Amino acid sequence: MLRRVVPILAGLLAAAGCARHETLVESGSRDQVFHFGNKDEPSDLDPQISEASSTNNLLGSLFQGLVVFAGDGMTILPGMSDRWDISPDGLTYRFHIREGAVWSNGRPLTSRDFLDTFMRALDPQLGCEDAGWAYPIRGARDFLEGRSADPASVGLSAPDPHTFVVVLAHPAPYMLMLLTTHLFYPVYMPSLDASGGRRQRGGPWTRPGALVSNGPFTLDEWRANAYVSVKRNPNYWDAAHVLLKEVRFYPTDDENSEERAFRAGQLHVTFRLPKTKVPVYETDHPAELHIVPILRTNYLTFNVTKAPFSDSRVRRAFSLAIDRERLVHAALGELGTPAHSFIRPGTGGYDPIQGFRFDPAEARKLLGAAGFPGGAGLPQVELTLNGNTGTTIAVAEVIQQMWAENLGVHATLRALEFKVYLSIGRERQFQVLLEGWTYAFPDARDLLELGITGDPGNDSVASFRDYDEAFAATDSTGDQALRRKAFDRMEAVDEREDFYAPVYYTNQGFLVHPGVRGWQDNAIDVVDWRGIHLVPQ
Repeated sequence: MLRRVVPILAGLLAAAGCARHETLVESGSRDQVFHFGNKDEPSDLDPQISEASSTNNLLGSLFQGLVVFAGDGMTILPGMSDRWDISPDGLTYRFHIREGAVWSNGRPLTSRDFLDTFMRALDPQLGCEDAGWAYPIRGARDFLEGRSADPASVGLSAPDPHTFVVVLAHPAPYMLMLLTTHLFYPVYMPSLDASGGRRQRGGPWTRPGALVSNGPFTLDEWRANAYVSVKRNPNYWDAAHVLLKEVRFYPTDDENSEERAFRAGQLHVTFRLPKTKVPVYETDHPAELHIVPILRTNYLTFNVTKAPFSDSRVRRAFSLAIDRERLVHAALGELGTPAHSFIRPGTGGYDPIQGFRFDPAEARKLLGAAGFPGGAGLPQVELTLNGNTGTTIAVAEVIQQMWAENLGVHATLRALEFKVYLSIGRERQFQVLLEGWTYAFPDARDLLELGITGDPGNDSVASFRDYDEAFAATDSTGDQALRRKAFDRMEAVDEREDFYAPVYYTNQGFLVHPGVRGWQDNAIDVVDWRGIHLVPQ
């Protein structure tokens, strides 16, 4: 991936470095073409199977669900439904689809499109990794896990073209937040039916010239490992407030090259910023520097089905051997905060127990008790990473050093291209993953769901009854005090079993050109494309 991405950015820089030519930012600001650093090359543009937070803003430019987050990342706004009613018992949500709503090809968008999409997301044969977001819907989990094959058992209906009804199994005060996620973006079923069926994961229907969408932009061009271009959708219901004519999303895996491209006037916004550049921008260009404590936990995932990490003592030893304060100081600086709980404190008003700590003596004791004193006899340990540059490598190398110092274990690093990394995680073909999860909405449920038995996103393959019971308790009540007690129970199980070991929380450091107007920083890294525009400088 790096060999492909660096020449792309290098080409942008070379073009800017010869004779004085108009930069992409200058021409883009004049013509309302937004150049956006996006970290990863998308694996696909099928919203039901998306696994990468870096693809979220691209998908959000193309699709829109029933409701959306405003640019503040907290306020729920109408999307394809202009209003909704919630029954007094909190179980029935009735959404009213906008009159005149259409797809990008001009065909009517109706409640049936949402019904078909929701049922596609629950199809066990599709294997949506984020399908757990649908669990509060009555009958959804039984259908997803094969205990029911009757679509009528799921609490979804479209009684008329402009009414979509969602019935829950229990009150879920966070339900509207769940419905903002990409899992529930409608997809145009005639395209799928004509090119392989509704159970295909991505495919030809997601490519330029074929993708039919309903968001503020339409897919115009996709140059692999170069950029994805989307252009304003004249059929979008709120097209009058979409001021940008085009957005180009650039894969920018190398953050140093990305920063140089920004300085050369080739990007309006970067996805990340190298740690070493933070003090430079703080001093010389503070208006361009943004550091936002986002809701993202970065953690180690131990595959509990593969020795030696099938033994909780080994997992716990590897977690206790990490000095999180030292790691953040060495590898991240202001761009990270040490993580002593799986959930970032303050998420949805929740302050978790701080159970993950540094205790090298206890770590060595546990490793010895598991039969590997001083690391002797331990099978070769491999830490799998997404990419091989910048922050990822810096963090991994510090962890590698701490395991050597505190456990006597010499781990190898396995850096993979993004698409391969996703595949390895999906197929559970790893010992330890260095992962990160950007919460789709500000509620602890989003991350804690990854630990329940059988969840498609449970890369650890962990299964603990007390964790599952706690999740069921928090998912079946609207009482926030009871929910937080259940969150504490799940945190305690993870601290005891260490199938996920939190390492640090992300403070997103990135650069925004002063000509970008309407941009809003927020904790879930969401972009509301309406109202953003560019002003020549």
